[in-house]
Amino acid sequence: MHRLNMKKNFTCIGILTILIILLSSCSGTINTVKYSVPEIKEQKKAYIISAENSQYIKFKFGAITPLGYVILPDDPSKEHEIIGNTDLVIKNEVEKYGVQAEIVKKGDELGNFDLLIEYHDTWRWDLKKILDKLEIVIISPKGDVISKSEFNIYKNKELHNFPSPEKEVPKMIKELFEK
Repeated sequence: MHRLNMKKNFTCIGILTILIILLSSCSGTINTVKYSVPEIKEQKKAYIISAENSQYIKFKFGAITPLGYVILPDDPSKEHEIIGNTDLVIKNEVEKYGVQAEIVKKGDELGNFDLLIEYHDTWRWDLKKILDKLEIVIISPKGDVISKSEFNIYKNKELHNFPSPEKEVPKMIKELFEK
């Protein structure tokens, strides 16, 4: 009887440990660089250049060896149809700072603007498509890069919280717009 209780306790501890690891998993890292900080009060109009495509990293199974499970390196990402609604999420977040934003396509005729925002996204599959990398770049009307922010899941790609634009863009825009 005592042995059975110990076995149950170890099983419960094991399950709790796995749950704690999964629930505390990382969402990746965000690195923001500001070359100059725009005064938000002066910024009234922004254009968001919608990506022409997304990048996608095809799923690859690891290998089971006598030493354990080995995670194989990723193949290079490939062009893919647009995944998600990253441009719309960026627009909504920028507008929270009082900047009127409009989504346009690359090559569209632009009127007067204070900020140009470009983004590049890369996705991977892990039970569903998840955000692997996202770069948001803010450019002045003169063409100078004002600031950029990059989200990257790479270091934590096995343990993550299923990152998406809805989770990561608000943090990135906050870092880009706040001093």
